[in-house]
Amino acid sequence: MTRKHHPRAGALLLALAVPLLGMSASPAMAAPPAADKQPRIETVLDVSGSMAEDDAGGQTRLAAAKSAVISLLDGTPDGTAMGLRVYGAQYAGTDMGPGCKDTQLLAPVEPMDATTKAAAKAEIEKLKAVGMTPIGHSLKAAAADLGDTGPRRIILVSDGEDTCAPPTPCQVARELKGAGIDLVVDTVGFRVGAAAKKELQCIADATKGTYVDAGDAGELTDRLADSVKRALTPYERSGTKTRGGKDCPSAPVLAPGQYLDEFGYGQIRWYKVTLHPGQALRFSGSIIPAGDWETPTSVKTELTLPGQFNIWGTETSVEDRWSNVFSSGVQSDRLKWDEVPADATSTEVCAQIANNVKTKAAEPVEVAVGITGQAVQPDGTPDNKISVPSAEDGQPTTAAARPSSSKNIGSNAQAASVFKSGSPLTLALAALVGAAVAIVARTVIRRRRGL
Repeated sequence: MTRKHHPRAGALLLALAVPLLGMSASPAMAAPPAADKQPRIETVLDVSGSMAEDDAGGQTRLAAAKSAVISLLDGTPDGTAMGLRVYGAQYAGTDMGPGCKDTQLLAPVEPMDATTKAAAKAEIEKLKAVGMTPIGHSLKAAAADLGDTGPRRIILVSDGEDTCAPPTPCQVARELKGAGIDLVVDTVGFRVGAAAKKELQCIADATKGTYVDAGDAGELTDRLADSVKRALTPYERSGTKTRGGKDCPSAPVLAPGQYLDEFGYGQIRWYKVTLHPGQALRFSGSIIPAGDWETPTSVKTELTLPGQFNIWGTETSVEDRWSNVFSSGVQSDRLKWDEVPADATSTEVCAQIANNVKTKAAEPVEVAVGITGQAVQPDGTPDNKISVPSAEDGQPTTAAARPSSSKNIGSNAQAASVFKSGSPLTLALAALVGAAVAIVARTVIRRRRGL
C-alpha cells in the first residue's frame, strides 16, 4: 500500500508544448514553500521498550528508526520548520504516573540547517528503548510544540498501542482537530499488530492524515520522507464542478476550461468538446488521491470522433509510490471538413478518462480542456467568425459544462481557457523536465485511424 503527495508548480507553455505525453508529477524533496505558507512539522517517535525487539530487517526496531530519522533529517531542505519529539525514552519503571508523562522534545520546531540537524542527530544516537507508550499525551505536547498559527503536521511513528489511556489517542486527535487547529497527523505503524494499526488509522482519519505500514529501516525512511513531502508540497484542487457521462451520448459538453469531477477505481467517465475544422483538442485527466493507493496504477485518456474508435489515446502507468498526481494528457489532430457531419460547421469530439488508480473510495479528478488552432472555412481560408479562446490564452475557467444537446452541433463554444499556471498537466511536465521524478513511468501513445 502506498501514498500520494500533493504538489503544485510549473510553467504554462511547457505543458502546452508536448500535450501527447502522459505524465505523473512527483518532485523530489523540493525547497520549502514561502515563509508565510510553510507548514510546521514535528516527527514523534516511539522509543518504548518494545522498540528494543530485534526484528526489523536484521536490527532492532530502534536502530532502524534511528537510521530512518537521520535519513529524514539529511534529506529535508534547509529552512524547513521541523522538530523532533520522542516518548518512552527516559523512564524504565512500571509506575503509570511518570511513565505516562515520559515524552521529550529533542529538537524544537524551527527552520533547520546543518547545525540544527547535527544537534538533532546527536540526540537521536543517544536514545534507548526503555519506557511506556504515552501516545495521547505526546500528541498534545507535539501540538503545543507546533504553535497556534498556520498549517501544522505531526508524523507519528509507533510500534504498538497507547498504554496510558484514557484519553485514547484517537480521542485526543479528534479534540485537537475539533478545536479548529490546522493540524494533520500522519501515522506510521512500525511492525504493528491489528489493534495498534486500528488505533493509528483512527488518529490519521480524525485529522485527515494518512496511515501507512513499515517493516524495516528502508520502508520507514520512505514513509517519513513521503509525509514531509506531502506537507511541503500541498495540492489545491480546482475547477468548475462537472459530472462525466457513462458513454459519449450522455456526456456533458465542456468548453475550454478546468473542471472537477469525482469517480473511483475501474470507472470511465466521458465528456464532449465542440470542435470546428482547423482546430485541435487538448485534453487531460488528473487523478488526485486523498488516501492510500496501490501499485501498479495508471490513468488513460482517449479522444474519439463520432462513428470512429480510439483515434488518439495516451496511458500513463506508475509502478512506485513517489507520485502525487496521476495525469494523462492527449491532443487530437486538427479537425478536417470531411470529418464534420453534413450540413454542420462543427462536431463534438468524445473524450474519456479511465481511472485505474486503485483506492478505497471515489477520488477527485481534474479535467482540463483546451482548444488550439485557427478555425478554417471549407476552402482552407481562416474563418474569423469562429473565436474560441485557445489553451495558450492561459485564462481562468469561467464557463460551466453545458448539457449535452444536438443543438450544440455548429455552435461557437465561448469560454475562457483551461491551462492556467499550476494545472496538473503543467506541473506534471515541469516535474519531468526538471528531472525531479523518482518514478518508473511507462507511457504508451496509440493512434489508430478508422478502427
